[in-house]
Amino acid sequence: MKKIFLLTMAVFLMMVSLSFAKIAITEKDLGDVTAQEGVTINFDCFTVGAITIAAQSWGDSDGCSGCGGLTGAGWVGATVNMSSDFVTITGDMTVDVGTSGTRTALIIGLPTLNLAGTMTQVVKLGTTANLSGAAVLGTSYMSGVSVSPSGYLTIFAH
Repeated sequence: MKKIFLLTMAVFLMMVSLSFAKIAITEKDLGDVTAQEGVTINFDCFTVGAITIAAQSWGDSDGCSGCGGLTGAGWVGATVNMSSDFVTITGDMTVDVGTSGTRTALIIGLPTLNLAGTMTQVVKLGTTANLSGAAVLGTSYMSGVSVSPSGYLTIFAH
């Protein structure tokens, strides 16, 4: 009985393996096959929003000893407010990997980045890096900036 069972199982396994046999495809069939690997990240519904910088400053904590007694700390800088549409990102960012010769690299296709809103900077002069209590020198306004980078970012080891 065991021999019949083993023979039946062997025949069954052979039939199963033959049912999954692979068939070689022709060059023409292979040429019609298309495939793509990688990742696409779409930014069409992405919003950056308004950008605010509380203080952007440059200064010297020990003043200027040879400048007529101006030996205390001094800082110049600005508070910055950008409109909600100042930065927009649209389109697709693609992430893929490729090899050329002996170099394998991560290739990142960049989405469209636009700087097109408005930016207001209140320029200040004060005694602390955060410009708290600083005197206002004036206001700087910027609009009509147009930047549209394109291309790929390629990352590889060396």
